Amino acid sequence: MTTKYRPEVDGLRAVAVIPVILFHAGFEWVSGGYVGVDVFFVVSGYLITSIIYGEILKGSFSIVHFYERRARRILPALFFVTLICLIVAWFWMLPEEFESLSESLIAVNLFVSNIYFWQALDYFAGPAEMQPFLHTWSLAVEEQFYLFFPLFMLIVARFRYGMMLSIIALGLLASLSLAQYGANHHSTANFYLLPTRAWELLAGCLIAIYMHDHRIARSSLVSRLGGSIGLVMILYAAITFDKTTPFPSLWTLIPVSGASLVILFANGNDVAGRLLSWKPVVGVGLISYSAYLWHQPVFVFAKERSLGPVSDGLLLWLSVLSILLAWFSWRFVEQPFRNRRNFTRAQIFKTALATSCLMIGIGTYGLQAQGIPWRFGEDVERIVNVRMTNSQVPEECNATEGRFLRIDETCEYNENGEKVVAIWGDSHATPLVRPVANRVETLGMRVKMLVYTNCLPIAGITRFDEPDCGKFNDQVMDYLLGNDDVELVIMMGRFPLQIEGEVFDNGEGGIEDGRIIKAIPAEQESVAYRDDERIDIVGQRLVSTIDRLVDDGKRVVLFYPVPEVGWDVPYLLAKERIYGIERQAPLSTNFARYKERVASSYRQLSRVEDHRNILKMEPSALLCDTYLPGRCATHFYEHIFYYDDNHLSVLGSSMLVDQMFREMRNRGWMNEQQLKLTQLGENDEWTDASMP
Repeated sequence: MTTKYRPEVDGLRAVAVIPVILFHAGFEWVSGGYVGVDVFFVVSGYLITSIIYGEILKGSFSIVHFYERRARRILPALFFVTLICLIVAWFWMLPEEFESLSESLIAVNLFVSNIYFWQALDYFAGPAEMQPFLHTWSLAVEEQFYLFFPLFMLIVARFRYGMMLSIIALGLLASLSLAQYGANHHSTANFYLLPTRAWELLAGCLIAIYMHDHRIARSSLVSRLGGSIGLVMILYAAITFDKTTPFPSLWTLIPVSGASLVILFANGNDVAGRLLSWKPVVGVGLISYSAYLWHQPVFVFAKERSLGPVSDGLLLWLSVLSILLAWFSWRFVEQPFRNRRNFTRAQIFKTALATSCLMIGIGTYGLQAQGIPWRFGEDVERIVNVRMTNSQVPEECNATEGRFLRIDETCEYNENGEKVVAIWGDSHATPLVRPVANRVETLGMRVKMLVYTNCLPIAGITRFDEPDCGKFNDQVMDYLLGNDDVELVIMMGRFPLQIEGEVFDNGEGGIEDGRIIKAIPAEQESVAYRDDERIDIVGQRLVSTIDRLVDDGKRVVLFYPVPEVGWDVPYLLAKERIYGIERQAPLSTNFARYKERVASSYRQLSRVEDHRNILKMEPSALLCDTYLPGRCATHFYEHIFYYDDNHLSVLGSSMLVDQMFREMRNRGWMNEQQLKLTQLGENDEWTDASMP
C-alpha cells in the first residue's frame, strides 16, 4: 500500500497544538491542554514510521537521508525562534533570568532540554511558565527517540510481520508500565523523560505498519464512528484533565487512543474526517510546528513586559499572535529550507552544526558571565545585586524537601566560639544568620543555623505535605534542650502562610506565585482538622516549645511575621528601570492589609506569655507606618529591604538585627561594652538619617 497525503492528519495536528497553546495561556477551561503533546507524539510516530517502513520495504531507506529530512523539518524554525528569543531576552531579561535562559539554550541545542528541565523544575509549577524554552522538552524526547529508531526499524523489519509487531507492542507495553509506575513514584522524571514517553510514539508506529499492509474497512459502524469517538476522547482529556492527573500514566491512554482512532478511521466520508479536512483546520495543522515553537516565548515575554497579571483578553490575542508568527516562519523559514533546490544536504548539515555551536557558545558565555549583568546600567546592576546576594548563605545550608539535614550537617559560623546562638526557623530566618554571626563573633560566640525551608520552628508541628519537617523540628529540640553551650535561641518563621494556609494577595495586584502550605500536628498527619482546631494546636505547641526552652535556661527571641509584599521587589524595580518606567511613589503595601493578614498569627504568637528571658520582635515596627504613613515600605530611595516578595534582603535583615541587639541591651541581656563589641552601627550612617 502506498502512503498518500491525508489532510485529516494535518487537521489532527491542529487539534493537538490549539489546546497546548490555550493551556500555556492559562485558560482554566483547557486545564488538560498539555495532552496535545501526546497527540503530537502519536502523529509523529505514525508519519515517520510510514516513511521509514515504506522505504525499507522498497530497499531505498537511507539513515543519512532520514536525518537530512529531520534537520530540514526541525532545525531552521527552531534556530529562528531561538534567535528572536535571545534578542528580546538581551534587552528585557534580568541577569538571573538570562543565566537560566543561557543554561536552557545549551540544553536545547544538545537536544537534552527534557533532561535539563527534569532536573530544574516541575512542568506544572509556577516558575515553569517563565521559561521561554520549556516546551522544547518534547522536541528533545522526539529527537532522542529518532536517534535510535531508524536502526531499530532496520533490525525488526527483518523479522516476520507478526514478530515485528509483537516486538514493537512489547516495547510499548514496557514503556507504558514504566510510565504508570513513574507517575506514582517519580512524577517529574516520568513527565519529561523518553522511557516513559516512548510508548506514545510507538503507538503511532504500530498504526503506520498496520495501515501500510491493511486497508481499513469503511462500511462498519466502528469505522464510521471511530474517528469521531477518537476526537471526543482527545477533547475530553483536554478539558477534564489537570495538573493533578498522574501523567503520563494509564490516564494517558485516553488522548493517545483518541489520536490513534482518528488516524485509523477518520476519512473524507465521516464527520471527524470532514471536520479535520476543513481547510482552515488543515492550515493550522500545517503551521502547527511553528505555532508550537512560538507560543511559549510569546507568553513568557508578554508576562516579562507586563509587570503584572495579563488579562484573558490579551492572552487570547497573544494566542492568535502565535498563529500569525507561525504562518510567517512556516512560509519564510520552514518552506525554503525544505526545498532541496534552495539548500543542499551539505549546506544543511554544515549550517546546522555551525549554528548549534554558536548557540551553545552564547549559552556558555551567558552562564559563565552569570547572565551578563553589564547589559544594563549601574542602577539596574545595584538592584539586581540585591537579588543575587539574597541572604549571603549557601543554599545547601537550608534543609528542604528532598534534602534533609542532620544536626551535624547544618551550617555553623564562628566555629571557634564557645557559646552558641541558635537560629531556628524556615527560610525567613536565613537572612538573619550572617548579620547575627558578624555581630557575635567578637563576643566569642558561634552561630548554629537550624533552618528547614517552609517549616515553622515549633516542636511537634510539621507540614501537611512534608513529614520530614516534623522530624527536623524534633531533632532541633533534642539538640537545644540540655545543651549548656546554647545561650540564645532566635526563632523566626513565615507564620501567616502556614497558619492561614493561603498565599499572599496584597489587594493591589501583587499576588504571590506559590503553593498552599499548612502546619499540622506531627503525630497525626492523616487527621483532617478544621482550620480553627489546627491553628489552635499550632499555637499550643508554640507556647510549649518556648516554655521548654526557657525552662532549660535559654533566652529566646521570637520574631513576629515579616510583612509580605506580593511583588518581587528588586525584580519589579529593576524591570521598571529597564523599561524606562518612572515610579511616582515608593513601592509599598497597605499596613491595614498586613494586620488583616497576620491577625490569626498574632493571636497565636501572643499566647506566649511575657518573661524576662523572652524577647518579642515585630518587623512591622521598622517597616510599617514609619517610612510611609499607613504603608509597609519595601525600599527607601536606593536602599532595598527585600530580595524577593517576602524575604528580607541583607540590608533589611541587618536593620532588624540591629534593632534586636538594641532591645537585648534594653532588656539587660547585654551591657554597653558588649553592644559595642558586636559592631552595632555598621549601617547607622544611613539608617539614622533615613528613619522617620
